[in-house]
Amino acid sequence: MKPRVCMFTDSREPSGMGEHMLTLASELLDQYQLSLACVGAPATVPFVKRWEALGLETCAFDCNQAGLWREQLRHRLCAQEIDIFHCHAGIGWEGHEGVYAAREAGVPVIIRTEHLPYLITDYQQRKDHAQLMYSVDRLICVSAGARDTFIQAGIASDKLEVVRNGIVPRPAATDRRVIMEKLGLRPDTCIVLTVGRFTEQKGHCYLIEAIPAVLEHAPNAHFVWVGVGPLEQELRDRARELNLEADLSFLGHRDDVPAIMAASDLFVLPSIFEGLPLVVLEAMAAGVLVIGTRVCGMSEAIDDGVTGRLVEGANPAALAEGILEALRQPDLTARWREAARVRVRDYFTAPRMARETAAIYEEVLAEKRPQAMNDQLVTTDC
Repeated sequence: MKPRVCMFTDSREPSGMGEHMLTLASELLDQYQLSLACVGAPATVPFVKRWEALGLETCAFDCNQAGLWREQLRHRLCAQEIDIFHCHAGIGWEGHEGVYAAREAGVPVIIRTEHLPYLITDYQQRKDHAQLMYSVDRLICVSAGARDTFIQAGIASDKLEVVRNGIVPRPAATDRRVIMEKLGLRPDTCIVLTVGRFTEQKGHCYLIEAIPAVLEHAPNAHFVWVGVGPLEQELRDRARELNLEADLSFLGHRDDVPAIMAASDLFVLPSIFEGLPLVVLEAMAAGVLVIGTRVCGMSEAIDDGVTGRLVEGANPAALAEGILEALRQPDLTARWREAARVRVRDYFTAPRMARETAAIYEEVLAEKRPQAMNDQLVTTDC
């Protein structure tokens, strides 16, 4: 019988983490009996529906019943006789209640993936995270740089594993002219694309300050931002102050990102921290040159000067310089784009990510079997 795996998140907006979970589930379907448990909110509805489309059992608990859903999850895990509980956390303070519910339910193996570096600064939250780790068998980091931050925070290295993110490339056959017409742009426009939520993490506030310097030397550049988020209005106001309304398009949420990406000349992600951004891998796989910031994860995907360009974070001048370099040297950047495709193909595929994750599952299951034989007479109160 296939081992039973429950993937869990209590993130209200899974976004990139949700894509990771869906990709991983799709690759593991043949090896494991998979199900999803999450804490439901309006933003999670499309995520749950995509799991259901895979033919997988799903359960979304009421996010307004904080004291109740942990108990409901515990009973569900007992009823399903789950072998592996795989909690996905966007950041260190997420997912704790799910882990504790799984431990109380007697789930033999508890795996936790954290999709960002260790960023906790609050004393109580650090203490809570350290306590949580007693209930976690392995903590998976999505990049080696992220793992290093957990070691620096005092997490035992023997509990840490690195499984770098992987993707399934999504080739888009849409004609560039169609996208240009849809966006209302002239055929000779250079599209500089950014995809990401409007939050402090993603660094839009630094990129917007770089745009005037880029336009001064490359007036045919047009910046296209896909995403939504709490800082959107602030960024729109700043665009008006800088007189960028004709040069910067806010597209909101889009379902045609692969097509827009394929039509773009550059992809820029000015983040101030990352784990390993899927959107950068997708751009590289699509043959779009990436300008990123020198932060953990990003620097493992992009080999600076070989598969793209890395610049200092929180630095508008450096961003402008990197963008202009790419726009001015099409022959050089063509070589970088091809090298980027090869790098994703060789190191950042979804099957590789799934194999490495499955190896961790099996390793911990093997460790637990002798203990389970000794505990056969012990029953769990479900």
